[in-house]
Amino acid sequence: MIESAISPTMLEAAQASPSRLLAFAELNFKSGWVRVHTGVGTRVYNEQTYLGIGELGSIGRVRENASQSGNRTTLSLVVRDPSLLSEVMNEDPNGRECFIHLVAFDENRQITEGADYFIDAEMVDLKVITGKRAANKPAVIKITINDWFERWAQPVEVVKTTDAAQQELHPGDRFFDLVEVIAGSPLSSLPVKTNYGGGGRRSTRGRSGAHQR
Repeated sequence: MIESAISPTMLEAAQASPSRLLAFAELNFKSGWVRVHTGVGTRVYNEQTYLGIGELGSIGRVRENASQSGNRTTLSLVVRDPSLLSEVMNEDPNGRECFIHLVAFDENRQITEGADYFIDAEMVDLKVITGKRAANKPAVIKITINDWFERWAQPVEVVKTTDAAQQELHPGDRFFDLVEVIAGSPLSSLPVKTNYGGGGRRSTRGRSGAHQR
């Protein structure tokens, strides 16, 4: 899951203060890209604008191992806006991209260095934990992401050349509507067109105004 190394400069920033090493996340939803960071305020990084979510957002522990097994972690966001929850419920991010960059700041809150694509993953699950307004308990959105090892381990989806499969992918397309009929018919009943006769290739001379000798 971890794609980039942390430089000594970034380690120094993290040791000086946890707020000087922030995560910048890019989530590719169907409705468009969502870009947020774990600090406060709006920041521009790599010519893209990121919205700060501060303590409302968190990233689970990122584990690495030497094997070829997949690694997962969870992105969480505390939500107090009911309209945002309604919008999220209409999203299906499974299989879509998720990138996380680590960005270091100096003591003046200026960006000094970044490890781009520190995490290169895809979203595999989205859950909404409903809160209780009466108890002042907010809702939480949890997005599970995995790395490319897990993607490689998934079986390849083989698309069948059947009308049923085509209708599922492209409703109304009749490209394969005769596949089952042709497959179930004897060869002798299928129409055959040929340009060859019993005496070899037929001559086309003498047709449609062609020269004749």
